[in-house]
Amino acid sequence: MRYVIALDVGTSGMIATVYSETGELCHSSSEEYHNIFPAPLLVEQEPSTWTNSALSLLKKTADFFKSIGAAPLGIALTSQRSSLIPVDRAGSPLCNAIMWQDKRTIQECRFLEEELGLSWFYRKTGLRINPFFVLPKILWLKKHHAATYRAAHKFLGVQDLLVHHLTGCFITDWTQASRTMLMNLSAFDWDPELLDLAGIGTDRLCELRPPGSLAGGLLPGVADIVGLPSGLPVAISGGDQQNAAAALGVIKEGIAEANTGTGSFVLSYANAPVFDPNCRIVCQAAAIPGKWVAEAAIFNTGSIYRWFKERFCPDFAGAASAYALMNGEATTSPVGANGVMLLPHFEGSAAPYWNPLSKGMFFNLSLGSRRADMIRAIMEGISMEIADNLSLIQDLAGPLEEVRVAGGMTRSDLFCEIQANTFNKKVFRCGNSEQSSLGASIVSAPVLGLHPDIHQAFERMSPKSYDLFEPEAEAVSRYSELMRRKKSLYYALRDSDVFSDFAMQV
Repeated sequence: MRYVIALDVGTSGMIATVYSETGELCHSSSEEYHNIFPAPLLVEQEPSTWTNSALSLLKKTADFFKSIGAAPLGIALTSQRSSLIPVDRAGSPLCNAIMWQDKRTIQECRFLEEELGLSWFYRKTGLRINPFFVLPKILWLKKHHAATYRAAHKFLGVQDLLVHHLTGCFITDWTQASRTMLMNLSAFDWDPELLDLAGIGTDRLCELRPPGSLAGGLLPGVADIVGLPSGLPVAISGGDQQNAAAALGVIKEGIAEANTGTGSFVLSYANAPVFDPNCRIVCQAAAIPGKWVAEAAIFNTGSIYRWFKERFCPDFAGAASAYALMNGEATTSPVGANGVMLLPHFEGSAAPYWNPLSKGMFFNLSLGSRRADMIRAIMEGISMEIADNLSLIQDLAGPLEEVRVAGGMTRSDLFCEIQANTFNKKVFRCGNSEQSSLGASIVSAPVLGLHPDIHQAFERMSPKSYDLFEPEAEAVSRYSELMRRKKSLYYALRDSDVFSDFAMQV
């Protein structure tokens, strides 16, 4: 039997998994970490949390291989997207990472939109002008921390940082580059006009390769630390969401995936770039080289569930099954959470509203509201936001017959039931909720020697069975009304300028 290691670098934690040539999950270990919130709108992370976690998890994985008397063919690397880490020539970070959720670049985004226009950027990159992406972060760094900007040998993302730490190479792939606002979406190459805006050349970015390419071999020093062979091949599988979509079979029209981790991401397949006249849906490179995905992102979903656990469930502290206990408690609240409603914009909103100043809230609390109602309201608020984005994608890409779900929150049957009823579609859940790591293994299987080509990799490794959740007419009708109320609540807050007023105070 042949095996690969998949290293999946998420926002809230990292997971190392071992997959066999048939797609069997043979081993898994994980570590959690936290973002840093220095001030309102700012979200950072200490880069050493990623490099330290990677070494720790690879060592545990090496111990697993020793226990079974086998060796891996290589490492498939996938990660979160759109964060910025300036590094020196040695690849050492010059400051904390500016995370994808960070909103400090609102002024830079306004400048870009006023000078060049939203549509110009959208047609060139497939992305909105938004703090979410990397170009505004580089412009912010240039203006506010000029010394760091000038000292930066390279501007990296999270995947790029780990590629260099493991192999010594500065290499990235199309899926990661398509989240920077610096890559031409049609050409799959760095765009000269966009680089001029950033004031940099290609020499300050990573070399571009298709997803599923070889980045290099494991450095001898790293190999000695973790107990894996020196020179072990390390492949770049690309963005975590594109990899999850690939694993879940979003490689043809009519199928979408909704992956709920720290945030939620809704993706559908496209044979050509897909553009929304109102620029609400982004388009980017797919994990399948030469293809694209339409994507709608929601910044804060699973992170809200984690926040609620840590702040309001002290009785679950230390319990290995804390989330399962929360899920069970939520089942005691009915459809509609006894009137409690969540607006899940804790760090601004992406699709469909694209309002970086929007804030989260629990609405309609009363003295009779219970913790169970608030937990269920989180599930419902997230599901309704995903449903809004599925509707947008359908308008652009055509009817969707089914939605395949993955991510930590989908371990809850209740959350999957709520999704089926808010989407009014069949929802399919794979037994392995960590589809990003499986997708990474599939995408990089050919270059690592696990399978001769990606078609055989899909055939042999992709999930064969799913749990099915079907919509129920009465609940669908109820959630349709709740979604109307949620939209009314958001627009009432937006139109009153309450979000802007609070932003001025901080």
